[in-house]
Amino acid sequence: MADRDIYDARSTEELAADFGMRIRHAREARGWTQADLGAKLNERASVIAKLESQTIVPTDSMIPKMERTLGVKLREKVEPIAVKKQTGRSPVTLGDLIRTDEE
Repeated sequence: MADRDIYDARSTEELAADFGMRIRHAREARGWTQADLGAKLNERASVIAKLESQTIVPTDSMIPKMERTLGVKLREKVEPIAVKKQTGRSPVTLGDLIRTDEE
């Protein structure tokens, strides 16, 4: 498995903020219990419960399995954010803000 560069600007998909709700709604729409979904994914029901409550996040290998099994997208596209570099003055440091007795 190739290592993924988390700073790569082309990585435009992230786990959705509401992934737990998406999992729960898709499971309930199929009439499955947490144990049923766990059996289909080869996971324990407690793992499914923790995913639905967002106590844990799914692993990279688990996400596509869940998306296929449930027929939902757990990842969404995000636009890369351009970081503006400071020019001119040097940034203020903590030492610049602290008054000393010498002053």
